[in-house]
Amino acid sequence: MNQRILGRSVVRKEDERLVTGRGRYVGDIHPEGLLHARFVRSDVAHGSVTSVDVDAAREAPGVVAVLTAEDVPLVPLPVDGTDLPPVPRPLLAGDRVRHVGEPVAVVIGETEQAAFDAAELVWPDIDPLPPLVEPDQAASGEPIHTEFGSNVVERSSVGNFDPDQPWEFEVDVTLTVRNQRLAPVPIEPLAALGVPEGEGVTLYVTHQAAHRLRDALSRILPFPVEVVVPDVGGGFGMKGRFFPEYAVVALAAHRLGRPVRWLQTRRESMVCGTHGRDMVHTVRIAGDRDGRIRRVWISILASTGAYPHTGAQVPRYTRLVSQEMYDVPELRVDIQTVLTNTAPTAPYRGAGRPEAAYAMERAVDRFARACGLDPIDVRRKNLIDTHRLPLTTIVGARYDSGDYRKAVDAAVRLIDLDRWRSEQRRRREEGGNPIGIGLGAFVERAGGPPESGEYARVQIDEDGTVRVFSGAVSNGQGHETAFAQVAAEVFSVPIDRVEVIEGDTRVVPRGWGSMASRSAQIGGSAILRVSTRLRDRLREVAAAMLEASPSDLELSDGRFVVAGVPSAGVDLEEVIARAKAEGLETWEEEFYSPGAQTFPYGVHAAVVEVELDTGEVRLLDMVAVDDCGTVINPMIVEGQTHGSLAQGIGQALFEQVQYDDQGQLRTATLMDYALPHSTDLPFFRTARLETPAPSNPLGAKGAGEGGCIGAPPAVVNAVLDALWPYGVEHLDMPLRPAVVWEALQRASGGQEA
Repeated sequence: MNQRILGRSVVRKEDERLVTGRGRYVGDIHPEGLLHARFVRSDVAHGSVTSVDVDAAREAPGVVAVLTAEDVPLVPLPVDGTDLPPVPRPLLAGDRVRHVGEPVAVVIGETEQAAFDAAELVWPDIDPLPPLVEPDQAASGEPIHTEFGSNVVERSSVGNFDPDQPWEFEVDVTLTVRNQRLAPVPIEPLAALGVPEGEGVTLYVTHQAAHRLRDALSRILPFPVEVVVPDVGGGFGMKGRFFPEYAVVALAAHRLGRPVRWLQTRRESMVCGTHGRDMVHTVRIAGDRDGRIRRVWISILASTGAYPHTGAQVPRYTRLVSQEMYDVPELRVDIQTVLTNTAPTAPYRGAGRPEAAYAMERAVDRFARACGLDPIDVRRKNLIDTHRLPLTTIVGARYDSGDYRKAVDAAVRLIDLDRWRSEQRRRREEGGNPIGIGLGAFVERAGGPPESGEYARVQIDEDGTVRVFSGAVSNGQGHETAFAQVAAEVFSVPIDRVEVIEGDTRVVPRGWGSMASRSAQIGGSAILRVSTRLRDRLREVAAAMLEASPSDLELSDGRFVVAGVPSAGVDLEEVIARAKAEGLETWEEEFYSPGAQTFPYGVHAAVVEVELDTGEVRLLDMVAVDDCGTVINPMIVEGQTHGSLAQGIGQALFEQVQYDDQGQLRTATLMDYALPHSTDLPFFRTARLETPAPSNPLGAKGAGEGGCIGAPPAVVNAVLDALWPYGVEHLDMPLRPAVVWEALQRASGGQEA
């Protein structure tokens, strides 16, 4: 097979199964004796639990068991990947509830309806306590966790200057921007099915990190646990977390000796699934009148919700890329992360990078306007030069490779800036709804912690089937295809001869999981490395069979042949049979860690039209230029780019989780939480640069999160560009029509509605 398969837009292997309804999700698994779980949840945001009356529920028809905190060990959930002080989170709330939706009991029924009906008969008696909903309010409020002593879980500073020193610059501006709280809204909510097997339980669960979930469960449950992840209907970060329900379902299955399944409802997903973002940045940016930025001070106030688990890490991710692609001589980032009586936050697609890019890109635009300069020219003036890469930034990120100027120039060409500027001037002169053009430039980190890695095992069966075992877990990213392409390239076989196995701790011994845009660069590189070693071992066997030197052999179409003598060769199956006969291993494995993150980057541009009479924002054009290193499958990358752009536009224009002052969720259904529709989106136009990452053998960087990072600042900057002549200098996301219209009314001296 002389034609390369790596780097080609191969149609995804999994798609036929998924689009024809033959996918296998947790909700499709119906073991014999299946029971159904329904959780009873707090309807107050903060309160003391005086009692939970379950007598009527236990007597209800079809009820097998009702469990409360008294029946479930009150062990804290594992704190995943943070060195912050642990705050205990019970599996079922016992003496206190700390956010609406926190589980206080679970009803197990013979049918879903029986469990749902009986759950209505459980009466938690909760004495309300004053809730703390906003992070600035919570920072100085009474501790939500009395044993912790404070609602501030982190206060830190990193930088190379003292903010109290004199600020003597020609231009000095400050602005405060908010990344509103968002709901991930995967098409499939959370789900878990515990099946008793032997002395333990196998948990079938919709998740992003099977092995890390298994290890976490094993730390708190008194029996062995294995985790199997079938098909997953989207994750976006929420499904990388440890939820109390998982442990309770496993515990109930073990206790009752029957399978127990919990399928989260959409309302539950909105109320007590993790949320993303919820971060306020105050940015002070100063420099010279000619547009050179000299100093930036960023203060971050972030909410981690009621329990500071993985959500508490996100401001650190923000800090890591806060310098973005700018050559800033002086930079300081202060973080304050606080507890609030809201659902816990967690990494959500982009995880800290959208917050960093939005703050810096809004600040650069504001600085440019204060200088009286074009924001694009100011960006060009302050970009980090390519010859300085790799570069360790002031806050400790190791930018590995790229050409930021080339990305800016490509985005400007692709959006056809001159044409839109001409149209903008015409409208200003002749009247009509204004248009605006905005950029969102960013550098993101990908790969997770530098010390993390991924497991891969590759074996070849006697029939020539190449089996790839990976510790990664697909949530729809196309692993079955991309990972198969890597192995097929090495062994020169059709992609259909490669089988990818992942998401099952019973057959894959180790793994890290899929998040932080790490699957291709680490999981794919692990597969490349072990495949290459196995191929080279088999080459030695083939050389002995052909009485030739290994260096003279080529592998083509699954056959080792002597270079220049195609008739002299042996099929891969024959080599495998000989290797087995000689007692040689026909597999190879490794837990591979590159020891470094990668730093993809991009520049996105938006053109918008604003309806002055209604405040409606219409996207006229959207382009995205991204560098995600070596691309395994361009079609998959393109699809991920489109999906992330849609989510980024959703944040800019539509989406927002809203609580009232009592901590009650006002956006608990998709009637209230606005998602973008296809009709809200323009035809996306994309381009890619390709600078291979130096830290992994594939040269891959992260892909798939860029749209969530670049689109929000591009869209908001475009709207402000359109409305600046009308006196509108600031807007907070989401830019719904009422928000924009009211800003126009204020700017014109009119009355708000």
